[in-house]
Amino acid sequence: MVLQAISHPPEALEDLAQQLNIDINCILAICQTQYLQGRSPVLKSGTLHLAWEYAQSPSDHHRFINMLHVSPEVFQVILSLIKDHPVFSNNSNHPQELVKVQLGVTLYRMGRYGNGASLEDIARVADCSEGAVELYTQWCFHAMDAVHNAFVCLPTAAEKEWEKCWIDEHLGFKGTWREGWVMYDGTIVPLYAKPAVNGEAYFTCKSNYGLNLQVCNTFLYEIDLKLLQVGNLPSNLRIVDYSHGMTGSTQDAWAFEHTAAAKYPDWFFQGEEFAWADSAYGISPRTIPVHKKPAALLPENAAFDYAVANIQVRSEHCMGALKGQFQCLQGLRVNINSNSQHVAACQWLTICIILHNLVIEVEGGQHGAYFALQHGRVEEEEDRGLHDEPQERENPDGEAKHQKLVEELFAFQNM
Repeated sequence: MVLQAISHPPEALEDLAQQLNIDINCILAICQTQYLQGRSPVLKSGTLHLAWEYAQSPSDHHRFINMLHVSPEVFQVILSLIKDHPVFSNNSNHPQELVKVQLGVTLYRMGRYGNGASLEDIARVADCSEGAVELYTQWCFHAMDAVHNAFVCLPTAAEKEWEKCWIDEHLGFKGTWREGWVMYDGTIVPLYAKPAVNGEAYFTCKSNYGLNLQVCNTFLYEIDLKLLQVGNLPSNLRIVDYSHGMTGSTQDAWAFEHTAAAKYPDWFFQGEEFAWADSAYGISPRTIPVHKKPAALLPENAAFDYAVANIQVRSEHCMGALKGQFQCLQGLRVNINSNSQHVAACQWLTICIILHNLVIEVEGGQHGAYFALQHGRVEEEEDRGLHDEPQERENPDGEAKHQKLVEELFAFQNM
């Protein structure tokens, strides 16, 4: 407007007043609409409201779970935990959408991957704009992250003892084996597109792009009803430690070094306690992996590896429950074009772990069994491939403990 007034100055005072009036009206119109050009409305016919109808009748709860991937009971617990967070309030004359709706949109998005997780599809179902979907997700993630330490923490001494007793019962004898109350495993969270920043670092052995996630979980996936009644719940596929941020090309053994168990072993473990792991991990007094060939061919070592495999199947159930329920982890539809977007992508992993543990606290092991079938061993191998990374550093103390465990099992089997 200034350039126009300079290049084509009005000749009369009336022309100047008329042009000024036009300019003021243009400025007011821009301030009111915030758009330089008109926008045609996008037709939508949302179906998210059906979830609230399904929640009313127990016979329709499976439909609610199909939409939001949590039960109505879990949804209400999450809602009660985050609804009073300051992120959902503002000083605007236009208040935010109801927290219930924002949470519903976020959970619906977390339960989808691939084309079904596109912003356009989510917005069409939620009857809102694509920008609103992004904002609802950010706000809910921020509120959920505030309860992280309440659901992702070390088990108590009583919970550890329950795990050790389960090991005793599972094996049929007591010994050093019972000190292995926890296990570690890694998985790849595939990305739907190659990151623009250091994209080659995300490339995995399965020729996809992804993030490395290290998960530590306890064994139990069946809940004792008597314990449930008295409120003393064991850890049902509960994740007690994790590490993420590494790219898909990172080996599990290196990613494990960034977990609490590796960085602070004397805090994480007590006495002779240790963690079970697969052959991709290095051996130490705190980490006991299965054998690699040719050592795995010895009869006593083969028996040891078979016994450990019967325990480590719980880790497969944990991965299945986590990625089967929050299917965004099967193909994370986020763009990583900067370091800040990498951090934002990792936040998806954190929130999924928080909600995974929250669901277990509310519903117990039967819920994990329900979703574990949706992401089994075949799907996991498609994401990450086989565990074939070599062990590197030798550890005499770890080797001695490894041999002690082999001898304990061999002695029991030959009684």
